[in-house]
Amino acid sequence: MKKLTTALLAAGLMSATFAAQAQEGPITGNVTLTTDYIYRGVSQTSGGSAIQGGFNWAGESGFYLGTWASSITFDDSIEIDYFGGFTGDLTEEVGYDVGFLYYDYPGASSDDFLELYGKLIYGSLIGTINYSDDFFAGVGPAMYYTLDYGFALGNDVSLGLHYGLSDFDQDVFGTEDSYSEYKVSLSKPYAGVNLQLIWTDTDISETNCFASTDCASTISFAISKSL
Repeated sequence: MKKLTTALLAAGLMSATFAAQAQEGPITGNVTLTTDYIYRGVSQTSGGSAIQGGFNWAGESGFYLGTWASSITFDDSIEIDYFGGFTGDLTEEVGYDVGFLYYDYPGASSDDFLELYGKLIYGSLIGTINYSDDFFAGVGPAMYYTLDYGFALGNDVSLGLHYGLSDFDQDVFGTEDSYSEYKVSLSKPYAGVNLQLIWTDTDISETNCFASTDCASTISFAISKSL
């Protein structure tokens, strides 16, 4: 359960981030320092800091490929993700993105899993569905649904709103087979980097989370740079 709660921090956010970064140029890179690595509302670093980074390639046709990695506090302290997909437009106002994410934990290959995702994009509103037939650590089939919305506040400050629902075929957190998570973020570019202040929370009770602080309301700070 400790590994599951820690692993839950990396996947949902990453699928949306990967696609956005992949569209910025033929080959791009990114590096991030964060005070906490939160995946789908749950800390992957037991409330500690993490260093993250990756590289992405995007073709003019809409295909993209890339890899991303983060320090964690389980499975020999590293997670490496591989992703690929295709983006395009359904109409002049609606875009789509379909692809895959493969989560690799070199310290424990039995925890590796593959996830497929599809999303619809309407302006600043993004809806996503992720599916894995064998989620992390043998949990079995799992679905993940998200809604994201972002807008500018002025002075180069952006506000992001996120809701996610993780749904499993078996009980994962105590007697619960699903849970909701929430995120509000403020972002601002400054001196060539991007600064982000993030609040996250879940509806997982303290008694059902392996460590109550891993699933609790959390404020974190991240600084990132595109390469």
